[in-house]
Amino acid sequence: MNEKIFFERINKINPKILDGLKEKKEFSFRINRHKAGLEAVDELKKEGYNPKKVEWSDWVYTLPMEERKKVTKSKPYTSNKIYIQNLSSIIAADALDIDEDDWVLDLAAAPGGKSLIFSEKAKKVSAVEPDKKRFFRMKRNFKEHGAKNIQTYNKDGRFVYKATGEMFDKVFLDAPCSSEAHIDLNEGITWWNLKRVKRFSKLQKDLIISAFESLKPGGEMIYATCTFSPEENEEVIDFLLNRYDNAEVIEVNLPINNIQEGITKWDDKEYKKEVKKCVRILPKDAYSGFFFAKIKKK
Repeated sequence: MNEKIFFERINKINPKILDGLKEKKEFSFRINRHKAGLEAVDELKKEGYNPKKVEWSDWVYTLPMEERKKVTKSKPYTSNKIYIQNLSSIIAADALDIDEDDWVLDLAAAPGGKSLIFSEKAKKVSAVEPDKKRFFRMKRNFKEHGAKNIQTYNKDGRFVYKATGEMFDKVFLDAPCSSEAHIDLNEGITWWNLKRVKRFSKLQKDLIISAFESLKPGGEMIYATCTFSPEENEEVIDFLLNRYDNAEVIEVNLPINNIQEGITKWDDKEYKKEVKKCVRILPKDAYSGFFFAKIKKK
């Protein structure tokens, strides 16, 4: 029953998603600029790899999926000069316009890949993670990759704003979600159900309030998930817009074509027309399914 409902919902959002979930042909990595430059790619080439640069960044590359495990034994990887991270995650993090004097809040940060990207650009990053095991793994990740400007907090992100007020220049919230983008169709729909979607939607609404309340007036934030359900995506943005008159969704122009604008109608619900400015990245090659919206605090 869950499988039937899942396929019906995905086909309603976009049938192309199912094609993308069936096969992952490539994986991606980026150069860790705390420890290396383009020479890291040259080192990989000397070890027999042929990384392909993406069009939109000098620091991000792809390789065939069958080489992923082998790359983790390469010298650039073991010396933390490169960081394996999904293209959708990287391009969403890059969409947050960070200045060198900015203080950035990463509100659900583990395992820390996006915080590491922010730390290469910003003056200071605060990374929040409630789960203790994930928190300590994240701290170790930051240390190993040479990021010295990240503060870490083992806190529940829903209540961060009560301690900080409008403190941060930029905020990124990659919210806990039903993780539909990580479903392997070859294994079947085993752990997904609608109760899970609705449970996460409630948590996400609490978290987006905390993210927005923590943001300075004039600042920008990004809300993101690795799931497809509108209840966890457009509905959360619509919730924020209805709650705050000073929240504005900003247009995002991505240099890729596997994207879809936000959905304004879902089942019996109709969302604000600004929700169209949200971006749903469709799974393709090295891109996993992803959703994000950029929001300005007026």
